[in-house]
Amino acid sequence: MKNKKYWNIPSIIFNVIETLLLVLGAYLLKIGIINTCLIFLTFEISRAYFKMPKHYKQWQQCLIWTLIIFTSLFVIVRVDISVGMLETIFTAYILSGKADAKDLYMWSGKQTQYQDIIDYIKYNPLNSKIKEFEEKIHEQDNLSYLIYKYRFKDLLTFAEISKRLDIETNRITEIQEKVAFTFRVFIGL
Repeated sequence: MKNKKYWNIPSIIFNVIETLLLVLGAYLLKIGIINTCLIFLTFEISRAYFKMPKHYKQWQQCLIWTLIIFTSLFVIVRVDISVGMLETIFTAYILSGKADAKDLYMWSGKQTQYQDIIDYIKYNPLNSKIKEFEEKIHEQDNLSYLIYKYRFKDLLTFAEISKRLDIETNRITEIQEKVAFTFRVFIGL
């Protein structure tokens, strides 16, 4: 039995028409044949490199988004080809689905795992147990107290704490975990 390849004629027609519309847009914006080819090649090579390109099920959505994206890239190329190439690679990366904000390091779009501590300190500023905890941790370890104060009371970022205390962020994370555990046990959260 032979393996037969079937051509998806409607898809081929759509892709040809879409490409002609993009070339027409590039012509109307007067970016030149070489720059148009560079953008097309850079986009396709970048999409192939990043893998997992997104596709729309509806041809109308695909056409509209493709025209919007490439028109913006063509406008950028009118300013500078190197910026246009970098923006094309960035756009291909975003369209690969790998640039989802939920995947960013140390940010999930939700509250932190220490939100209970932050809220407890925020809504109970005069609590005697908090004051007692702060005094004890300050007596035992000044660095732990400063990280507690900066992270949970002042809500500073890791970079800001690192700059103030002149220590690495991974060390801040270690101390923060210990302080958070101690706080939860001491307060009873």
